[in-house]
Amino acid sequence: MHVNMLYGHLTDFDLSNFYHQHNVLSDPKEILYDIEKIVRRRAEISDSLLNARVFINNGTRDDFGYSVSNHPPYDEENLNEWLQRITGATSFCAVINGINGWSDTLSERINRDFNRQWVSRYGIPSQGIDVYTFMGKYRLTPFGIHKDQEHTFLYHLGPGIKKAWVWDPRHMDIAPLVQSDSFNLRQTLSWAHAIILRPGDALFIPQNWYHVLENPEFSVTLGVAPYEKKRKELLTSFLTDVLSDSPYDDSAVNINPCVLDNMNEYISSIVPEDLAKTNLYHVAQMGLSNLLGRLRSNHCFKYSSPPRKIIRKNYSYFGDFIIGEEKGDAMKIYLRGKEFIVSKKLKSCMQELNETISSYNFSYRVDGEISEDCFDQIIMKMITAGVLI
Repeated sequence: MHVNMLYGHLTDFDLSNFYHQHNVLSDPKEILYDIEKIVRRRAEISDSLLNARVFINNGTRDDFGYSVSNHPPYDEENLNEWLQRITGATSFCAVINGINGWSDTLSERINRDFNRQWVSRYGIPSQGIDVYTFMGKYRLTPFGIHKDQEHTFLYHLGPGIKKAWVWDPRHMDIAPLVQSDSFNLRQTLSWAHAIILRPGDALFIPQNWYHVLENPEFSVTLGVAPYEKKRKELLTSFLTDVLSDSPYDDSAVNINPCVLDNMNEYISSIVPEDLAKTNLYHVAQMGLSNLLGRLRSNHCFKYSSPPRKIIRKNYSYFGDFIIGEEKGDAMKIYLRGKEFIVSKKLKSCMQELNETISSYNFSYRVDGEISEDCFDQIIMKMITAGVLI
């Protein structure tokens, strides 16, 4: 059954209030199975590692984040047994960000039920929408009572229950208590909304609302969060993009004591010559164009798909094909959140390729040796880049 993941069964949705709703997902086991399949098959899908972190005893263990990718569950193990084995602990929390990039099924589901709804109502989040998963069994969220700058949507997949406490800042500011002890539930519980999440339930936590979670039984939760950058963060990222696109040698600069007498000489050593007459407005214009190209081509997901191994299977395209700005003899195209520079001579070819791979029934079969045909070679590059999966 199709269920809208953003609104659930609600007819009215308010970003200023939290909500907990039962049975928003009719098929939590299917989503859980999809996540488990990613964990089990990571090495078959890509040489890239999962974007994973593991917390044990409230501390981050980077070595176990590596193990999540490189030591998959045995055939007879469930996720609980697997994490207990690789961590050697009975209380643990594993987080994987950008999980959507590993599964077209999950990407299409969340794009249909969440991203499109969010963008049509609130616009494109400037940093994209992250899809992540929490799995484990732990007393409290490893970083204690905390608040996030982004809105948080949690969809509980089970098999066990999850407990949550949420504090409404309009009723009580618990910041002083949290800053002194972020694991201090005893003094703060009387002001909290207490929630029990069962498989299929949804919980929305508005940005900057304190909350903490507990997994008394092993369980997995899917999280979806639209991330926004502040204006100064956006502008800084635009400047970084412009400088990284320049062929100018990014060598270290020493400032001579007589710099005041030769200011222009030192400025020209910092700012590439081709950017000397570029004003800030133009930098922002280019930066915003690149940002929107990447996000729109990836249906506004924050993380793109990792590079793929070429195996015998049918490949398809998920995302929009965006043709960007032209500069000199080259132009930019954006595919599944990735940026490519191609010759302007290929513009008509790119438009034809767009129509082909974006068609409803497009599927490319890799089966045996790869031909030398130009179209086939382009397709192979798109597979290895993680554009076709």
